[in-house]
Amino acid sequence: MRIRPWYLDQHAQYYRQTILLSSYLTPEINALFNGLCLNYEGKIKMVTEYAGVLPKIQLEVRQVYERFDASSIAEADGARFDYFCNKVYPKIQDLDEGGLLLFVSSYFEYIRISNFLKSKEASFCRIGEATSQQDISRARLWFFEGKKKILLYSERSHFYHRYKIRGTKHLLVYSLPGRKEFYPELVNMLGESENRKCNVLFSRLDLLKLERIVGKSSARRLISSEKGMFVFC
Repeated sequence: MRIRPWYLDQHAQYYRQTILLSSYLTPEINALFNGLCLNYEGKIKMVTEYAGVLPKIQLEVRQVYERFDASSIAEADGARFDYFCNKVYPKIQDLDEGGLLLFVSSYFEYIRISNFLKSKEASFCRIGEATSQQDISRARLWFFEGKKKILLYSERSHFYHRYKIRGTKHLLVYSLPGRKEFYPELVNMLGESENRKCNVLFSRLDLLKLERIVGKSSARRLISSEKGMFVFC
């Protein structure tokens, strides 16, 4: 088999055809598209204009979006965790009322928050993609009956099971879901509560997720505004 000289000279990247398919756009796909798709004929990206999914929320819920600062993707996870530990958790740790559904989008966040809650000896249970059915049933019952104040819930678990978590009074979205349809499903779980609360943490690096959930124009406003807190009703 003959190897052409331009392969050896690392010019194959300019002739390679690459097709990227996904249900939604992510920063990783953008980085791959911008940095490694170098075909000499050019490239095309189809962009979706999102209107948001807030109209799908069936309840009157005051949704408070809190923005934290993150200067780079490498620092985003640490900045989010620090904001939660220093700004958010002190407000909820001493509350007598339970019913806090704490949603995280990635497994790494799930483990990190779980370890943090353990270190604080918090009253919590958890449901992740690796949780057994027996432990899931036990956690849902404890949370509904108020025996555990916090339920840590992962996006992967919701993807596979679409549980309706009864007993939810306060929804705290630690990180926005990648799939936009999950957000109204989570907020609508507050239907059995009279004092509904919803808080969402985000940074300027969450623009793509924000666009899918609140719409492009609102997402741009959340990112560019000098204010750090926003309310949707």
